[in-house]
Amino acid sequence: MKQLLPVALAAIALGHSTSAPAQDLVPGQAAGFVDRFCETLVPAVADYDPNASGAWPPDDPAVFGPLVTADLAAMIENALAHNAAFENETGGKGLLGDGVPWTSVQDAASDCTAGAIVETSASAEVAVRYSYADAPGEGWSDKLILTQDGEKWHLEDIRYGEDGRTSLRAVLAQALEQ
Repeated sequence: MKQLLPVALAAIALGHSTSAPAQDLVPGQAAGFVDRFCETLVPAVADYDPNASGAWPPDDPAVFGPLVTADLAAMIENALAHNAAFENETGGKGLLGDGVPWTSVQDAASDCTAGAIVETSASAEVAVRYSYADAPGEGWSDKLILTQDGEKWHLEDIRYGEDGRTSLRAVLAQALEQ
């Protein structure tokens, strides 16, 4: 009996230590994440005014932190610090001189909506369509790459444009090398 007790306790512990399987990102969750992303980090959608006092800039870790993975948050903070040092040293504008490029186009989109969702075993890709109030048929698309941490989805990267040839992480890496 003494030998069975440790085996039984180990089996119980293993049963409780396994993590729950990843849940699929359903359209409602994707739309909710895109809404939070846009309302927090896309200045025109968030009615962010960089000249207003007390406004939360989208480059503040307290603002973007809840939406992104810990790894991406650390990379952003490191790239912003390198960019500030580069600008102080050279007196010029660095790659992140206008802030973190949360979208592929720095024009002020007035709307962004979730599009198609493509999932893999480890992540989900959500298309985001940006448009303008005065020209709703005009705009662009990016893809948010999300990973799941427990029950929450977090931004891992942004693939810019329809072709996705460049990404937020690639721009941050370039800023770290400047």
